[in-house]
Amino acid sequence: MTDRTLFAACLLFAAPLFAEPEYSVWDGVFTAQQANAGAKLFVEHCVACHSSKPGEMSGHGPAPAVIGADFAFRWQDASVAELYESIRQTMPEGAPNSLSVAQYGALTAYVLQLNGYPAGDKNLDASQDYQRLDSTWIESKAPH
Repeated sequence: MTDRTLFAACLLFAAPLFAEPEYSVWDGVFTAQQANAGAKLFVEHCVACHSSKPGEMSGHGPAPAVIGADFAFRWQDASVAELYESIRQTMPEGAPNSLSVAQYGALTAYVLQLNGYPAGDKNLDASQDYQRLDSTWIESKAPH
């Protein structure tokens, strides 16, 4: 066995040891306070396109639904980072990426809360913990 082959074999077996752990959105990736802040931002920046009635966020026109079956279908098995980035890169319409990292985190937290995911004890913070968000999966049912 050559040194190169031995090195490649070592990398193959060692890779799982260095892999980023995986998490579930059911672990609580946002705080209730953050989701409450997101609710206020949603009314200010999002409700015009995502709701046809006050208090209803089912989507209308070209805007996708942010709750229910449509949300679950779109985001099942995606990471929280993917949801965050989609919101940041496309919203608000006509002014994407115009809010702060904290505001986009709050909006993402609110959307997760709307879909029944539990709050935890740590804010959803893409500036401090992006790798964890990228390995936290949106699952429709809590893992056993």
